[in-house]
Amino acid sequence: MVIKSNAGSSEISSPFYQMNEKFCAEFENYIASKNGMVKGTFNAFSYQIFGKISDPIEWELFYKKSTFTSGNLILSAKRQNLFVAAEWSTKRIGTHNSEFLIRRKTKSDYFKMKLQSNLSTFDFDKDYVIKSDYHDHQLITNLCNQLSELFDTKEIYLIEQKDDKLKIELRSEKHHFDIFEKLLRQ
Repeated sequence: MVIKSNAGSSEISSPFYQMNEKFCAEFENYIASKNGMVKGTFNAFSYQIFGKISDPIEWELFYKKSTFTSGNLILSAKRQNLFVAAEWSTKRIGTHNSEFLIRRKTKSDYFKMKLQSNLSTFDFDKDYVIKSDYHDHQLITNLCNQLSELFDTKEIYLIEQKDDKLKIELRSEKHHFDIFEKLLRQ
């Protein structure tokens, strides 16, 4: 496997290590099936893996998982925080005039929407807002249709088109290769 373990010898028998190893192996196999390249590391508590494919267009995929404890030995077994994220990004030459940001709505957005004319409730999902001067763009509509399952599960963290780069951030412990495949076919 190209993605390497940086685990201590006591971690290797952990079911968490085995789950992370399986996740990384599936990621590596998927990227290899696209003739891409991978790199990264994993252990029982985390992984940080990167993949790059170039067919039909170049995409970079980055997945990260971190497990944090409270720092208190008595509470550490009961109180763990898990951070999982995925980022899919690609260059979209010639799209610099169609910049936008879609993200989860925050409590302060109600006031921001009153002050900023380019921030509004997102029609596709009321739990998200869109910041853009260019609302009717076909790219936004296509992305929303392709990513609808992730909007439904609230795994979309943000989608940003800026400086000819499209970035999709997720908060998920899943690969979602089936949904990513939809993006490849667009």
